[in-house]
Amino acid sequence: ANGDGTIDFREFLCALSVTSRGKLEQKLKWAFTMYDLDGDGFITRKEMLEIVTAIYKMVGSVMKMPEDESTPEKRTDKIFRQMDKNMDGKLSLEEFIEGAKSDPSIVRLLQCDPQQN
Repeated sequence: ANGDGTIDFREFLCALSVTSRGKLEQKLKWAFTMYDLDGDGFITRKEMLEIVTAIYKMVGSVMKMPEDESTPEKRTDKIFRQMDKNMDGKLSLEEFIEGAKSDPSIVRLLQCDPQQN
């Protein structure tokens, strides 16, 4: 929506949110499939790091990150500490949905609330 001729991840999610009448849980299921790069039903630390790194490349210079999220690795570690309840090193759909619902920054992104962190 910034007119630069490309669609970044945030713009894509916003477009999806605007065109989708789905509930938050449906959007989280969709997001899970985007993070589950190999489609095995789990998000590994490596998959999460790949997506988080891509997001940081797009928004890192315009968003001020808290110290414990200042790098993609730190953010990935924080996500896994919050979401990986059985500590098996991968996130199931259930862990992802429950964890995302308890993280306001993820909910805001999926609901395209323009309010920044």
